[in-house]
Amino acid sequence: MSRQAPPSVPARGRPRDPRTRAAILVAARGLLERGGLTAVTIEAIAQKAGVSRPTIYRYWPNAPAVAMAAFLESTGAIDATRSPRTALAALRAQLHALADAFAAPAGRSVAAMVAAAQSETELAKAFRNEFIARNRDATRALLERCIADRAIAPPADMEVTLDLVFGPLFYRLLMGHAPITRGFVDRLLDVVIHSPG
Repeated sequence: MSRQAPPSVPARGRPRDPRTRAAILVAARGLLERGGLTAVTIEAIAQKAGVSRPTIYRYWPNAPAVAMAAFLESTGAIDATRSPRTALAALRAQLHALADAFAAPAGRSVAAMVAAAQSETELAKAFRNEFIARNRDATRALLERCIADRAIAPPADMEVTLDLVFGPLFYRLLMGHAPITRGFVDRLLDVVIHSPG
């Protein structure tokens, strides 16, 4: 069964404005790029975005969740899945975008702090819910498109296949023994997915 990311905190009062959400993410991304995850606080985001603290809490439950949402959007990984290219090319582009993101300074900062975090901290939960779950869902949709297009053979188990795609990426992320590169992504996909017939 498809695993969805937990919903954000329900909105109260006025409907959410996508421009406000975008301004909050731009502010969080700027703080993340300049000062790392520790710089992304609700107070700093509110001041930089020109919004109130309660406004931010209408979209996200805490600062780590905002930071992870901003980091996810900065990778371009989800945007890659919406491109007009073939599903297989879009899948490769999505994982290339992740590799590029973790090679950048902000990505290295995120990786270091996630690796050091305990599993039940707000940071670890935000990473799972805002980053891993959304990327996993996007990859599932692309794999299903690849199967429909007969670009790949249907996997015996979709959930295990998703684990096989993301497991090595996050193992490298958390252990730090080797970089996540586009070349590694390409080799990984060659091993995990197979041509039809």
